[in-house]
Amino acid sequence: MNEKEESPKVKFNQKDYVKCAEDVIKYLEKEEFSVITNPKNSKRGSKDTLTTSAIRNILSSTSEIYDMVRSQGPEAVRDKLAYLKVKLIYQSGRNAAVKRFVKVSKLIQALDRLERYYQKPDEKAMIILFCRYMEALVAYFKYYGGKD
Repeated sequence: MNEKEESPKVKFNQKDYVKCAEDVIKYLEKEEFSVITNPKNSKRGSKDTLTTSAIRNILSSTSEIYDMVRSQGPEAVRDKLAYLKVKLIYQSGRNAAVKRFVKVSKLIQALDRLERYYQKPDEKAMIILFCRYMEALVAYFKYYGGKD
């Protein structure tokens, strides 16, 4: 993990979300989608790697939210968005590479930002944007050689 190199700027908006997703994945690709977790444990240390299954697990929750918000409206998904945040935090605690992915992609901040749209006209559009951002992250992860 190269702490000196600044992580990509994430602009959570309709215009830039696809480019931001690509920038996030390209940045993580430089780290080979891995984080050394215990350098003192052995000569090379142990390593957590971000896998397709780990982020597809997150995407499956996001896809369910996407379908529900389109058919039932934002009121129907508020609990699921809160649970997704808990799920991201839990998965981040289990795997340092997932934690790095969540941090660099700013998924927690994006979910927090959705709360500001509660009962506002743009709430549904912002939830859909979040879901599309997550889809773009998974697509670019696979495109740039993410492991299964």
